Amino acid sequence: MIGWIRWPHNNNRGRGRPYVYSPTIILRCFIVRIWFRLDSNRALHEYLAMDLSYNRKVMKVCGLSRVPSRRTFDRRLSTISTDIKNRITTMGELFIRNKIIDPCVLSTDSTLIKAKGPVWHKSSIKKKVVPCSGIDIDARW
Repeated sequence: MIGWIRWPHNNNRGRGRPYVYSPTIILRCFIVRIWFRLDSNRALHEYLAMDLSYNRKVMKVCGLSRVPSRRTFDRRLSTISTDIKNRITTMGELFIRNKIIDPCVLSTDSTLIKAKGPVWHKSSIKKKVVPCSGIDIDARW
């Protein structure tokens, strides 16, 4: 579905070698990394480099004819990370508009979410004192 979305192209030619892999291909690889719960770019590279029929299908779906180097994943995934929130928002809006998803349905899991702001220590919780502003009082260890 990522291929259905038209992403803006950056036509200004800067210094250095032009990209071999489009941002869409790199984003697809990033989604594979998330989907298979691979913890690093190295693990993604090793997964795609395995010579198994399923892995070849995954590469084909990602739009890869050969496995990029691990360093390519490191560099490119760091460049799209600044842009990833806008892409996910655009995808969500497109899915809602085309009625692919229902925005009223919600699913959660038990994944830990980092609290915003400083930690509210146990001693302060017991006293019910918020020592400084910005503490997430709903967060727990």
